[in-house]
Amino acid sequence: MRCLVLALALVASGPVRAEDEVLDVARATVTLQDGRTVDVGEGCWLSAARCIGTAREVRRLQAENEALREQAGDVPLVKVLVALGLGVGLGFAVAQLAK
Repeated sequence: MRCLVLALALVASGPVRAEDEVLDVARATVTLQDGRTVDVGEGCWLSAARCIGTAREVRRLQAENEALREQAGDVPLVKVLVALGLGVGLGFAVAQLAK
């Protein structure tokens, strides 16, 4: 019943475009479960299936990101300082040759 009321409110509120499981909303007034009404402008709503799939994908990407961070490890400060020194020295040498 709530879905029907939501759909009718969206259709009556203004231009709406639905493609697959995504609802593109230009402007709408939505009544929440607790009775409050909320004005929505310029948004996109996902179906429950798409929302669950998106949440799973976000969790998978977070786990993959964490695994990559653990594999990378910490770069020792000595390596950073050596690389910085080589970069500055090479830059200075190139500048001297350019003169």
